[in-house]
Amino acid sequence: MRKHVLLACVIVLAFCLWLLLHHVASEQIKGSARETELTLTNERSVTQPTQIQPAEKSTPTPPPALAAEAARRSISQATNDLTQTLVKEWQAQIEFYGKVVDENTNPVEGANVSFLWDELPHQNVARTLTTKSDADGLFSLQGERGRSLEVSVGKEGYYGSRRDKTGYMYALADNIFSPSMLNPVVFHLWKKGKGESLIGGSFPPGMKIVQLHHDGTPVELDLLNGTQVPPGNGQFKLEFWRDISNRKANVFDWKLQLSMLGGGLVPTDEEFAFQAPESGYQPSIVIDMPATNQTWLGEVRSKYYIQLPDGKYGRIDFYLLPYNGVFTVGSSINPTGSRNLESK
Repeated sequence: MRKHVLLACVIVLAFCLWLLLHHVASEQIKGSARETELTLTNERSVTQPTQIQPAEKSTPTPPPALAAEAARRSISQATNDLTQTLVKEWQAQIEFYGKVVDENTNPVEGANVSFLWDELPHQNVARTLTTKSDADGLFSLQGERGRSLEVSVGKEGYYGSRRDKTGYMYALADNIFSPSMLNPVVFHLWKKGKGESLIGGSFPPGMKIVQLHHDGTPVELDLLNGTQVPPGNGQFKLEFWRDISNRKANVFDWKLQLSMLGGGLVPTDEEFAFQAPESGYQPSIVIDMPATNQTWLGEVRSKYYIQLPDGKYGRIDFYLLPYNGVFTVGSSINPTGSRNLESK
C-alpha cells in the first residue's frame, strides 16, 4: 500500500509538470502566431510606404515537436529527481534494541525474534532477519536501512502479548521511532501453565444479533449453556437504559447494570486472565454514562472474573454498542470449582 501511494505521488507530480510545460509551449506558439498576423495586417494597410524599416530581430519559436520533447525531458528529469529523493528518505538507518520478559518481569532467554523491513520502495520481497534473546532477554538489529520495521517475538511454551507494539517508523512519517540501547523496547511473554477443560460459550451463537431494550427490561443468560432464559432461570442478568428522545443524537444518556444472580463479578484488564481472585466479588456493576460525561463512551469492551451461585469460577468478555443495544458475551467457566481459568 505504501508503494502505491508513493508511485501515485510521482505520477501526479509528473503530470502537473507536463501540463505546465505544455501550457508554456502553447503560449509561445500562440504569441508567435499573433505577432505574424499583426505584421501582415499592418503591411496591407500601407499602400504607399515612404520608407521600409528593417525587421526587428526576434527569438525564433521552436516547432511544437521540439517543445513537446523539451517538456518530456523536463518531466523525466523531475520524476528521476523525485524518485531519488524518495529513495534517499526511505533508506533511513535502522537500529532497534529490545528486551523480552515474562509475566514476572524476569528476562526470557532464547526467545525467537523476527525482523521484517523493505529496503527500497519498489522491492517486491521484504528483507527478513531472525535472532534470539540473550541471557538478559536482550536482542538488537543494526546496520540496516529502510522506512519501517516489523518486530515479532515468541517462544515455545509461552503466550505472546497482543498489547506489545510491533511496528516502528524510521522515515516519511510523523511518529519517527528513536531507538535507545539504554532503554530497549520491552516485549512480554506469559509462560503457559497447566490448562484445564473449561466450559466455553458465546452469546448470541453464530452470526445472530441480539439487542437490549432501552427501557431497562432485563435479559438473563445461562452461561453454562450459552442461551437466553426466562427471568429467574439464569446466572447473568443485563439491564440497559438509553435516552431515545433524539434517536439521531451522537451523544446521549445511557446506563447499564450487569448482575451475577447469587454470585458476583470482579472487573479486570489483565490480558492473561487465568487466575480468578478468591474474594472481592460484587453482585452488580453499574456503568452510568450521561451525555455530559467528558469521557463518554460509544461502546463498551470489558472483562470480568465471575463467581457463579454454586461457587464455580469463570470469566466473561462483554461487548455493548449503546447506540442500538447490540451486545455479545463470551464466557469461560471451570466446572471443577478451581480458580484456574487457563484452557488446555
